[in-house]
Amino acid sequence: MDPNQDLKITRIKRDPYFSMKDAHLHNFYEMYYLLSGTRRFFVNDTLYNVSKGELILIEEGALHRTTYISGGSHERICITFSKSFLQPLFQEFGEEAVLKCFSQPYVRIPQSRREYFEDLISKAHREMMYQDTYSLYLASSHVYELILFILRLNSISKQDDITPYDASPDDQIMEKAAKYICSNYQSPVTLEETAAYCNMSTTYFSKKFKAVTGFGFKEYLISIRIREASRLLLHTKLPITEIALLSGFNDSNYFGDVFKRMKGISPCKYRKNKEIV
Repeated sequence: MDPNQDLKITRIKRDPYFSMKDAHLHNFYEMYYLLSGTRRFFVNDTLYNVSKGELILIEEGALHRTTYISGGSHERICITFSKSFLQPLFQEFGEEAVLKCFSQPYVRIPQSRREYFEDLISKAHREMMYQDTYSLYLASSHVYELILFILRLNSISKQDDITPYDASPDDQIMEKAAKYICSNYQSPVTLEETAAYCNMSTTYFSKKFKAVTGFGFKEYLISIRIREASRLLLHTKLPITEIALLSGFNDSNYFGDVFKRMKGISPCKYRKNKEIV
């Protein structure tokens, strides 16, 4: 997302077997609505299988990756926006209340309201393509209505009780492993330790974790550590050496190298420019 752009909407149809090359996180919010096909999402430490008419909400700083479930193509609309874009809603309803809708990544749009929801998304997308004096204002108003609809939906239905899919035993174990890593990233957690926690051999666990989440073990662990470091860099004034330790890196030089490789910028420059992802 362009740092100078508060709102962006894209509609793309992907070929079969498309997967994100790399997992990532960003300092803006994302609404991912699936118009056709199926996708698998891994958000922070939880798996979601997503079908037509279902929505994934990505909060600021959430680590995520999407991959295929089957060989069919899929079409999606993705809406991304900055925190400043949400200010009119914050002023009216309060920041905590508005951001609450992003605390539950998976939302199933009721069949009876799907036409309305997709019409709103299409209107917003068309306005962003049209680009005249009024288009950004109209597109923004449609996106605000989408967010308010989700907030209302959450208030009248128990989205927490909706199971995105019947997770297999292996999927459940891999989620358990991801949660274990997220809880222990500050310590020198190892592949062998995590495999033992899941009662699996190291080789089998390594292959299964990659197949289910799309991450290698080390890749996921480092991504979680960089996610935490990014948060601390932007929201605290702690020294970078201390941030490295708090994020699970014992060597601040190694931390700097890994951070720059993953973010394309040094920790110091990242802290100075909050718009860089």
